[in-house]
Amino acid sequence: MTTARKVTLAAGLLAAGCGAIPEQSRDRTACAPLFIEYDRVAQFAPEDARDPMRGNYVLDSRLSQLTVLLIQNDCQTRSRDLVGLEEAAEARGGRGISEGGESLGRPVAVQVGMLTDEGDAARAQAFFRELGLQTTSIGVQRLGRRVYAGPVFTVDGLNDLTGLARVAGFVAPYPSAFYRF
Repeated sequence: MTTARKVTLAAGLLAAGCGAIPEQSRDRTACAPLFIEYDRVAQFAPEDARDPMRGNYVLDSRLSQLTVLLIQNDCQTRSRDLVGLEEAAEARGGRGISEGGESLGRPVAVQVGMLTDEGDAARAQAFFRELGLQTTSIGVQRLGRRVYAGPVFTVDGLNDLTGLARVAGFVAPYPSAFYRF
């Protein structure tokens, strides 16, 4: 199985049961498929495109639609979501991510969350660094800061990292097909 296929399969498993891109709902299970589609569209449609007639910046229409859906579906991780962050760190006892099982074929980064607060993004990065992971934070227009952690190398490592992120309160962690450490 190719590396790209394994990552796609892992992303699909995390978003299982969510065929087409969902419309607005209050069910956060719609978030991972929305983020995955956002990534796909953003690869081919830059976020900022100058409108030469008006001299201002406009978003690509599909990217704009996905941005609105991510906001409407409450896919951003907010301070209120991260109330369990410190408890999750204590329960972990400093243990790193457990790698094992089938190889993913290449190192995989996980978007652990789209955070709306700079302080929360810094807390998140410190949390994952304490586990021995690399982290980065990338600002996204109108959405907040994407925090990535990793890399992980196996299916068990991917499951451990995404599971830990969920327990800590992050909304919709998923393996990124596009970001790499």
